[in-house]
Amino acid sequence: MLVLLGTAPRAAAQAALVSDLWRVAAATLVQPAATADGGAAAFWTPALVLPALRPWLRAGVEMIHTPAELGVNGSTVAISARLSGVGTASVVYGRIGLDNLVRTETSPEALDGPILAYAEAFSLGLARTVGRGLDAGVAVRYLAGRLADRSRTQLAVDVGLLYTGAPHLRIGAATRFWDPRFGAAEEAATYSLGAELASSEFGAWGSTLELALRYGATATHDEELQHLLTAGMVLGGVLALDLGAARESSGGLPQWSSRGALGIISGHYRVQVGRDGGVNGFGATYRFGLAAEIP
Repeated sequence: MLVLLGTAPRAAAQAALVSDLWRVAAATLVQPAATADGGAAAFWTPALVLPALRPWLRAGVEMIHTPAELGVNGSTVAISARLSGVGTASVVYGRIGLDNLVRTETSPEALDGPILAYAEAFSLGLARTVGRGLDAGVAVRYLAGRLADRSRTQLAVDVGLLYTGAPHLRIGAATRFWDPRFGAAEEAATYSLGAELASSEFGAWGSTLELALRYGATATHDEELQHLLTAGMVLGGVLALDLGAARESSGGLPQWSSRGALGIISGHYRVQVGRDGGVNGFGATYRFGLAAEIP
């Protein structure tokens, strides 16, 4: 894990201090980042626009947890509000870190206490409808990361587009941690595309049922394109189930991981539990989310 965080002495290592841990959180998404619409969606895409009629405010909290062997834990808090005549403004704060990292020498006993390893993100965003069925947004992010005695901060400016002009179809594009100066920090950026095709509600099992099929692609510097394919269903407007898989490459070899999420919707509240099976079934990551809307 220390190699993942960028201990190699090269420029990209500095960018890794503020980006790589967030890939663990991204691994639990069952929706493509570019079309995310959950409680913390403003972290993944700046193009989040709240509906014209309701709600006027949405708040979400999401927590990331892995087994003790991996020791990655984090949380994200997002608040989005519809401002009359302006658009949807969003404020996001997130922190994710590694626990129980210690220095050792010839014995397993720890020296000088634990090693700090974490990444933080603070974001302000604004999105609005710019055309028929087309939403656009921009977010300014302050990023910080630390690994032992090394630390780095940087600014990022992200943009997003979301098209919903065709019935039952959502298509989005978004950047994450993009460095407008094209410096070394650019290697921390990711570029995402996503699409979702949903059915109309129809009767099933004595209730209503809505189905959806999603595909997402994410490009990262010096890595092969990552793919995500999931299918979802919402039963009776209260129970949501999503299943799928993600493909990425490590060392030139394709690797697959499962994705799944279960959500319960009650009025203006939504609770969701998600799970990434980890590469080749190792190192599952869990997401616990709560979203609330004020009409």
